[in-house]
Amino acid sequence: MSTAHKVAKNTVIMMVGNLAFRLLSLAVVIYLARYLSVEDFGRYNFVFAYLGFFNIITDFGLGDITVREMSRNSNSMQNITGNVHIIKIFLSIIAAFLSVSMISLIGYPPTTTLYVYAASIILFFQSFSDTFKAIFVTSLKMQYEILSKIISKIVFVGLVLYIIAFKGTLYHIILAFIFFEFLRALLNYTFSRKIVRAKFEIDFSMWKNLFKESIPIALSGVFLVIYHRIDILMLSMMIKGLEADIAVGLYSAAYKLSEPLGLISTSLVVSLYPLMSKSFKGSKSDLFKTYEIGLKYTVILMLPIAVGTTLIADKIILLIYDSSYEGSITALQILIWSLFLASINLLLISSLTSINKQRLNTLSMGVCVVANIVLNMILIPSFSYNGASIATVITELILLLMSLYFVSVNLDVPPVKAVSFKPLVSCLIMGIPVYYMNNFTTINVFFTVLFGVAFYLMALLGTNTFSKDEKEIIKYVLSFNVIYKKMRFLKE
Repeated sequence: MSTAHKVAKNTVIMMVGNLAFRLLSLAVVIYLARYLSVEDFGRYNFVFAYLGFFNIITDFGLGDITVREMSRNSNSMQNITGNVHIIKIFLSIIAAFLSVSMISLIGYPPTTTLYVYAASIILFFQSFSDTFKAIFVTSLKMQYEILSKIISKIVFVGLVLYIIAFKGTLYHIILAFIFFEFLRALLNYTFSRKIVRAKFEIDFSMWKNLFKESIPIALSGVFLVIYHRIDILMLSMMIKGLEADIAVGLYSAAYKLSEPLGLISTSLVVSLYPLMSKSFKGSKSDLFKTYEIGLKYTVILMLPIAVGTTLIADKIILLIYDSSYEGSITALQILIWSLFLASINLLLISSLTSINKQRLNTLSMGVCVVANIVLNMILIPSFSYNGASIATVITELILLLMSLYFVSVNLDVPPVKAVSFKPLVSCLIMGIPVYYMNNFTTINVFFTVLFGVAFYLMALLGTNTFSKDEKEIIKYVLSFNVIYKKMRFLKE
């Protein structure tokens, strides 16, 4: 099987598996949003947004560096894995201690503080899962990661339904989430042993090299999480009383719908990143080609999602939630464009990391953090959660412009506009019937989406967007051969 076919297969497995995972997650979000009050739903999302800041410490940029180093030195996978595990144990202890300490000092209500105390243990489980994921990414065997996520998420859905049936509290739901993360880490550990068994032999020279390379990524991660999560914290602090929980709930409802759609571009970039890292020390032409493929298909896949969601956001919100979440419609229409920009940014950031230019990402993230905080301070008082949504989009645009500049300076690669024209034309062709069906007919939203997909695919083919080789790979991806091999893997 060629490398292109392996990447395509790995990407499809990730997309299909993550789609199933996200659908399960969406089911949980829907049930929780309807079972909990808007205020409690806001508290639930605050807890995990808050812990997201401390998850940076447990990772410390080691995830990307681990994949890069194992891709370049496959014979050292056992030693790298063992040393990263040891490092992350210490980092997890520090992260959990800081999360508990800071929530106590900030002075949040006792119930919210208790939720954070309990949920902080997930930092350990997420840390271990991330290390196992690096193994799966390097070996292009993400089916293991997908399988563990789906199994543990099914268990979590069952626990949530049980809690709802017996009128449980938000605290019980958080305990169920903790068990979900524990089970995922346990399954990932079991599957990882099929690929590599860690050697727990401390190598301080390796530690020094890993930290040296990961610090810029860790700083980038700090900046990334700040400008992705600070909006919720600023909403909770800048808006007083019950209105703060409501604003966080409405914002989170929109964010939770836009976020899962990012799995498409993430699946593609995760599959391409090891190849770009390996190509940097081998064939630069392969690196350029891999980047070009990633950019082209990120635009092809994500642009119609942004356009389509903008046009039918009202139907989506009212279908999934209820009328109490009508305020989330505008937020969703805004946030979906931050997702499109973020998808391209993910590829650009990964490309720079693959060529040892991760320090440039740190610079970009630092600028974006400052910009996002300033924008939130300006926009939230006047526009509340919609202001936070606008701030997120502008911040992603700033990151895009900076990352494009750095990539163009360090790599002789095509600009975004070179691969965006045909998908843009195709989206315009798709948008006209979707807008008409959504606003002037009573056609079900599912049929509107199907019609939109059909129009978009026909437009892509009509504009001759795909090369002959790309059409062959697409046929392979859509063939029963892939499905058969996936089913055979599950049986094994």
